[in-house]
Parts: sequence; structure tokens; C-alpha cells
Amino acid sequence: MQYIAAFDIGTTNAKGILVSRDGGIHGATTRPIHTFYEENNVEQDPEVWWQVVREIAQDWWKQGFLPEEVQVITFSGQMENCIPIDGEGQPTRRAILYSDSRADSEAKLILERFGEEEIRQKTGNHLDGQMTFPKIIWLRENEPDCFSKTKCFLISAKDYVIRQLTGRNVTDPTSAATAGIMNLQNREWFDPWLNSFELTVSCLPNLSAPEEIAGYVLEAAALFTGFKRGTPVLCGIGDAGATTLGAGVTRIGEMYAYLGTTGWVALPTSEVSPLGNGVFHLAHAPKDVLIAIAPLLNCGNVHHWALSVFGDPNLEVKEGFKYLEEIMINNDPTLGSVVFLPYLNGERCPIQDSKARGSFIGLKATTTRGELCAAVLEGVAMAIRQVLELLLDKKEIQRITLIGGGSRSRVWNQIISDVCHCDVIVPMDSEFLPALGAAAAGYICLGWANSYADFSEEVLSLKEGEKYSPNPKNIRAYDQRYQHYLQLYLAVKAFNG
Repeated sequence: MQYIAAFDIGTTNAKGILVSRDGGIHGATTRPIHTFYEENNVEQDPEVWWQVVREIAQDWWKQGFLPEEVQVITFSGQMENCIPIDGEGQPTRRAILYSDSRADSEAKLILERFGEEEIRQKTGNHLDGQMTFPKIIWLRENEPDCFSKTKCFLISAKDYVIRQLTGRNVTDPTSAATAGIMNLQNREWFDPWLNSFELTVSCLPNLSAPEEIAGYVLEAAALFTGFKRGTPVLCGIGDAGATTLGAGVTRIGEMYAYLGTTGWVALPTSEVSPLGNGVFHLAHAPKDVLIAIAPLLNCGNVHHWALSVFGDPNLEVKEGFKYLEEIMINNDPTLGSVVFLPYLNGERCPIQDSKARGSFIGLKATTTRGELCAAVLEGVAMAIRQVLELLLDKKEIQRITLIGGGSRSRVWNQIISDVCHCDVIVPMDSEFLPALGAAAAGYICLGWANSYADFSEEVLSLKEGEKYSPNPKNIRAYDQRYQHYLQLYLAVKAFNG
């Protein structure tokens, strides 16, 4: 049997799968990753990423898989990090993660120097302190010893593991788009901005397409991992790109929503949206295609909050969904009057307001716990509809793929279908879709698929799971409440703390 070894190095854990040519997933393994939190600082130890990849590989050999069966190794990983390494590829400090906001002042300095319009024109995005570029400047100003020892600043967690396997410093255009220093149109580092801060392109990894071979497993890495020396290692793709591929979204007109603790709605596009409104743009794996992403800070965390208030917060995710669904079992959507604004943690799209707060309206003396639970799930569904309308410029929504932990709830899936007036598709193996998306690069490299679109049609189509279609009797009631929802944020904004 021949396999593609695909790893997804996330924030809370790393996953590894072996993918056969027919799209079968084998040897699925997960390892936890620890995060260090201190005030606004969020860090991880890159050596842990390397360690968990070694552990997953060793698990495969114990299960009876053979190193010579692995034809190529590929990766997905968290992006927008600052991972400083020395000339030997060793960390000069812990990695500064994407959610770390210590470099806000440096981001303002960059904005003042080049201007919002030029930055958005070149990178396709607003620049903030969570991006890699301002973090590099922060390190130079605040940790000069670390900065002087650093030869390269990697972007994605996967980049570090690739460095350990091959000795090469590389990253992919999707990850690079989160750094705040890549020209989105030609997918190259923008030297003038680096030079303005007395930096050179040599401090950044080489840019390679996801399906390109970054290098080959070195002898020392083979001893650590068990992989066969000389096994090709691909550049791979950042997690948002891999998730998009895993969701089968490669062509303009397709779209999906990711429902994790936080989430996003994404679709391929040919150009940067002029709207702003918090929409982020990344380079997609297919050349000349971008990914427009509308981030949502309130998804699964809202469900967990509802469970803590109306149920048992100690339940596992699957049991938690079942518990709330039992509370809602007698709820009739056509009779509901409650509308919920789900901004428990502020929001980034379509508003950018870190102080935004959630609220219920339409409560009556007869309002039940089931109605409140339903309103919570409906509120997130309405947030999804609102950003879909933004991304599609209010064109009709035909179909959306749902992935992530939230898609385990059949009731929630149906609500999203009803609220958004579209079919909802929930694929099989949702938990491993980012790793499966990373495997797409291996299919291209090995000639198992001619294009990413072919991978979607020939491999992912076999994994299409459940389909939900709008219930006509619920649509009018949801539309009426959605109009109230659209007015709710401005109506309560003055009361936010």
C-alpha cells in the first residue's frame, strides 16, 4: 500500500493521518500541544511540534505501517506566527503565536510609515499586531539578544517541522499572506518594506507552492522519526488553506463555514474585496485564486456558554449538543419571538468591535428554556448568513459546506440551512479535513490528481456525508427574526461596557 503522510499542527493539538490513493484515512492519531499564556502574550515551544510529529510517526510503525510505504510527507499548520530560528534551525526563543497582540505599537508604526491604503493594496489585508512583520520589529526592539542570534523568522508551525526534517527554510503563500509583508498579487516578499526597517528578505523563508518539494528527509531526522531517509517533504499549506481544500472548495462560487470554538466563512475569489469590513484575504493553493475569509469570534464558544447556563458545562462536545437538543425538542421555530446577538467576545466581521456584547430581545413571560437555547443557535446561524451576504454581495446562497465541531449538531445544521435558505453539506471525517486538505498537495506531487479541483471531485466527493435542505415552513419566521437581528447590534451598542 502507498500512503501520503499528512500532519495538521494546530493550536491545541496535532493530528496525523496516512492517506491512501482512494482517499482512505488510516492511522489517525492526535497529540496535545501546550500553550503558554501571560497577559497579551501567547507562545508555544516549537520543539513540542517536532516532538509530537515524531511521536505520531512512531505510533504508525507500532501499528504495522512501514516507512517505505510513505511516498511523500506533507503538512498543514497554524499561521501568522513569529518563529525565530538560528543558523542551525534551532529556536532562539519560544514561538509568538497568531493570537499574541504584543506588537500592536509596531503595527501602528508600520501603518504610519506606509499608510493603510498601500498596505491593503499590496497585502490584501489590514495590518495589525498579530501579524508576523510587526512581531519581528518587536523582537528587534525588545529582545535584541534573541534578534541578533536569529537567522530566519518562520511563519507557520509546519515550517519549523519541515526545517527539522529537511534543513530547509520554506513557507507557502497561504501562510505568508498572514505575515503582512507578502505581495498578494505576485506571491513574493515585498522587499521595500523590509528594507525600510533595515531588514532583508534573507530573514524570511523561501516561498514555495504547497505541492513543491521543500527537501528530503535527512539522515538524522530519519533516525528521530523512523521515516525513510530521502523521503520527499512538501512545503504544505497553512491551516486556512488546507481546511479550504479539505472542504472541497477550490473554485469560485463554492464556499464553506468552519464552526470551531471560533469560526469563519470562506470562499474562493479572483480579487481582493474593496469592502473591508473585517474580511481577510489569503493566497489559495490553486494559482490565481484567493480565499476571502470572514472571521467569526463567536461560534462553538457560544454553544459552550449556553451549555454552562442551561445545562452541564462538563459534558463532552457530542453529549453537549445532544443535551441542548433535548431541551429544544418541543421548540417550534415558527412560534419563536426571541432573537439572540451572539457577540460574547466582541466581533471582527462584519463589525470590528472588541467591546461588542451579546443580548436577548423578545423575551415573554411564556419564554421557555428551549426557546432560549434555540435562539442561541439561531443567533450564530444569523451571524453566518450576515457574513455570507457580505461575501456574496447579497447574491443568492446556493449551498454551503459545514465543517468543524459545531457541524456535529444535526439540529444546528438544520437551523443554518433554514436561516441561510440553502442546502448544507456536512462531509465525513470533518475532524481530519485540514490534514486531508494538506494531503491534496501530495496528490498533485505524485500525479494521483491533475489539479486541486480534480482532487475535490475524485477523492472528496466520495466522502460527502449528510445533506440538509431548508424547511419551507420555517423560512418566513426566520426571515422576520433576521431583520430584527440586523438592527440589534446598533440598538444595544450604547450599553456595551
